[in-house]
Amino acid sequence: MADPFTYHDDGGEELEPAEREVVCRYYLEAGPKHTEFVTQFLGPSECRKFDVLWEESDMTEEVAVAVAWLPRGQLEGFELWQTLALAFWNIKKEGEYWDNCACVEIIDREDTLIPGDAFRAVLEAVWPKDGAGDN
Repeated sequence: MADPFTYHDDGGEELEPAEREVVCRYYLEAGPKHTEFVTQFLGPSECRKFDVLWEESDMTEEVAVAVAWLPRGQLEGFELWQTLALAFWNIKKEGEYWDNCACVEIIDREDTLIPGDAFRAVLEAVWPKDGAGDN
């Protein structure tokens, strides 16, 4: 399997969403007086070459932004989401030196593909509470 691409890689701006499903919703505390409401989606790119984790937020003015993607057909369902979510959060940690996973408030809703516990498990894998795995 190829490694996922992220928004830190070239090419993400060219991706446009086709149909997509809501994966999760969360609030991100990104600084003093800066709370961002984020919705993540999972679905193919319009060109049908990639499976993509998309984000929309009030910062992106509700325009879908590709944050992580793989060539289509490598993974499906939960494994696809988990792989893309780990790539996305790891680039936040390693590429942006962002270390504040505690500022993410997950909104548990029945109309999302991924339960809040699964989302929390991805954050825990990137930022272990015991410090294991930190660089």
